[in-house]
Amino acid sequence: MVEDDEKVKKSEEEPHISEDLEEVEDLTTLFAVRTTINQESNILKQIFYRFKILDVIPDIRAMLVSPLLPGYIFFEAPQKRDVQIAVQGIQHIKGRIVQNIRLSELKHVLLPRSVTEYLEEGDTVEIISGVFEGARAVVMRMPHDTSSSEEVVVRLLQEETPITIKIHGDYLKLVEKKEPVEEEIPEIKVTAESVITDLEKAISFDDELEDLEEESLEASKSDKHEEYYDDEEEDEDDEWAKFDGF
Repeated sequence: MVEDDEKVKKSEEEPHISEDLEEVEDLTTLFAVRTTINQESNILKQIFYRFKILDVIPDIRAMLVSPLLPGYIFFEAPQKRDVQIAVQGIQHIKGRIVQNIRLSELKHVLLPRSVTEYLEEGDTVEIISGVFEGARAVVMRMPHDTSSSEEVVVRLLQEETPITIKIHGDYLKLVEKKEPVEEEIPEIKVTAESVITDLEKAISFDDELEDLEEESLEASKSDKHEEYYDDEEEDEDDEWAKFDGF
């Protein structure tokens, strides 16, 4: 009996991780607000300023902005009304508030991820630590896929003379993705000389008529040959018909 009691106590003391996650999922209410891209940080500053001047602060428990999901700000709040109060009248807010977002849908955003996984050559980044902290730069070269190093070659933008440095990816923050290069569509120029105004010349069946005439001539020749061979056979039959026998 004593051993059974100890087993029951141990089972009660052991935390059930899956059940805890389900409880967190049920208790967490997430909302999303669509914004103008590259204005997420400015919107957060305006929201924090609003919290200082409001008499009744809305129950916003957390706000999330991720470079992996540009153009969106995520809010953790018990009610949709709290999010409406937080973003009401703020510029660069677009569309309606999206609700019923599950925490599992943002797992890839919440988990720590190396910056080098989504950086590309031509992206604008900000250095967040070191001698050049706060400076912006353009990514010039990314580490090779086969290399274990995460050092990125960037060129500083705010310097009078272009300076290229090598820095670890953990010290970089994505500011703006490079603009996609649109492929130029080749232009087809038509001169006035190449334009055919005469419909009879533009739409002609001469080639087809010539082909039909050639086919008809070949067919007539083959018919004549067949008739000629038939006449010869008839003549031979007439000559052999003269002989009744030997």
